[in-house]
Amino acid sequence: MGKGTDFKKIINMIVTKTFTAQATFGLQKGYTSELIPLQEFKNALCSAQQKTKEQFSVMLSTKITLCEIIFLGQEEPSITLDFIQYPKFLIEEEKLKQAILFLVAQLMLTLEQNRVVIIFNDETVMLEKTNSIDPKIKVIK
Repeated sequence: MGKGTDFKKIINMIVTKTFTAQATFGLQKGYTSELIPLQEFKNALCSAQQKTKEQFSVMLSTKITLCEIIFLGQEEPSITLDFIQYPKFLIEEEKLKQAILFLVAQLMLTLEQNRVVIIFNDETVMLEKTNSIDPKIKVIK
């Protein structure tokens, strides 16, 4: 591409309304000290992606980022999952949300997680199996 060349002449550009979702998973099984290895997490994610494709005909590309949850005595290695509306394979937004909720629920069950929060552009959803909280969290009453 030479100086002053208009990239729009040689590169196709697809623009769509922004849609994002984010969910963070702790890497401890349940409320134990047993850590979920990164490869085990990736395998579970791939399996959940396949189930989501079969159930919803939706292919969810997922970015994973290592992080840590810190909360009132709890310090837990974690992974944040990021989802977008991928412009090449547009999906109706409500169907995309349902597919993400399904994928997160599948991961929760496989990885023995009690609670996961999903942040969408327009709402925050918490999926929860029980009211239990991590005993390391020091709730002041």
